[in-house]
Amino acid sequence: MNPQQLHDLIVKPTLQLMGGNYYSREASFLLLATAAIESDCGYYIKQINGPALGIWQMEPDTHKDIIDNCDAINSNKYLMDFLYHAMNTVSLKSVDSLIQSPMYACAMARLKYSMDPKRFPLYTGKSDLDLSAFYEVYKRVYNTIHGKSTFDKWVTAINKHKILEVKF
Repeated sequence: MNPQQLHDLIVKPTLQLMGGNYYSREASFLLLATAAIESDCGYYIKQINGPALGIWQMEPDTHKDIIDNCDAINSNKYLMDFLYHAMNTVSLKSVDSLIQSPMYACAMARLKYSMDPKRFPLYTGKSDLDLSAFYEVYKRVYNTIHGKSTFDKWVTAINKHKILEVKF
């Protein structure tokens, strides 16, 4: 998927519609980079030989953890209403929504990152700084120590999809 379109038509509107402080250049960059490494920027919407679903390749257990433990979901009626409308289903427990609604998948990926107490690094537009700083966030929060991602794979995916050229 074209990363500028993914940003302009899915990521930015989703984060803005979520309200609060969910939208920022930093969050947009991190979500685009995550999509680039996780699904080849939307080429895969179901993991080959695995359970992960959607552009952000979220596993059902991660989805359930967000539903059960993300304070923002349980305390923000506006966010709950947005998620229900984004997924066009009647149950937040439907992991199929990660495939069926890119906005829902984007929101869930953003909520996963929001569960980390650390702030995002500042997006500088300088590739060396951004690539390593945001990889640390991605690896700690999204891919974790159990994931197979490496810094080299991160850089390759970002370069392949020209994420650093996206206008935020």
